[in-house]
Amino acid sequence: MIDMTNLALVAVAAVLTYASRAAALVFLPAPTGRLLRFVERLPAPLFAGLAILALVGPDATWPDPPAACAAAGALAAAPWRNVALTLTAGLTAFGIGTLLT
Repeated sequence: MIDMTNLALVAVAAVLTYASRAAALVFLPAPTGRLLRFVERLPAPLFAGLAILALVGPDATWPDPPAACAAAGALAAAPWRNVALTLTAGLTAFGIGTLLT
């Protein structure tokens, strides 16, 4: 059963994220030069850090095989810089990892 408090929290976080991104696109000028290079490289390390925390967890143990497969699948598709492809690769690899365990 889904806890409505958690669902509401995720919904609020999603709305704030999309609203802030849209506001930045509308009101801020496009970055150039060194700032552009920094911004282009920022998402990969940021998402890698989030993925590591999600995989390892607070106990600093090895992730479950399906989670490790999902991370490997998403990482394999990451060079194409296509969110849909990366998500599909991660979900497919998760399914394969689930079948193997």
